[in-house]
Amino acid sequence: MPPSKQPLALVDPKRFKTIQDLTKIRPDCGASIDDIFVINNELLLIVDMAHIGSTMNPYNSPSASYVRNHGVMIHGHNRSGYRPVFWEDPFLLLPLSCHLRENFMNYEDIGTIVGRVSCSSGSFLMMPFRENMPSPLGRLVDEALAKKTGARIKIPNGTYRVFYEQFEASEGAKKELYQNIAVQKQ
Repeated sequence: MPPSKQPLALVDPKRFKTIQDLTKIRPDCGASIDDIFVINNELLLIVDMAHIGSTMNPYNSPSASYVRNHGVMIHGHNRSGYRPVFWEDPFLLLPLSCHLRENFMNYEDIGTIVGRVSCSSGSFLMMPFRENMPSPLGRLVDEALAKKTGARIKIPNGTYRVFYEQFEASEGAKKELYQNIAVQKQ
């Protein structure tokens, strides 16, 4: 009897690294220090922070408080063009690593493309898309979606944790250029 092959997975949890704490980089940014969000009959919003960054000032505005309470900010890196977002239970993957270029064939064999996003700012926001979102934030989100710098994605209800999936980087290369953003249902 031949040895059983291990099933392919969209991501490798052995490569997971904790996302950055933006408050250490910029204490005044008002960022969430949490890496968890909850989906409860909502869509997941993934959006380039460049389109909603103005809502974070002033720090105590209703929009800034909403983002801090419900969202997770992830500093990635800017990539030109639209990147697919893949889903294969229990993982969501945003492949950004430079080693991939535009070849997503392995991911397409395993996961389903559930959206596409673009991010020129280098920072993403992930949070549930809820009807009670403050109006100014809702308008900016609508604009980002219209410009296709964000996506609303249907994923199962649950608690999700965000990670970097870190790949080997050649000597002298910036490690952050060899990371995907991976989300795992807990």
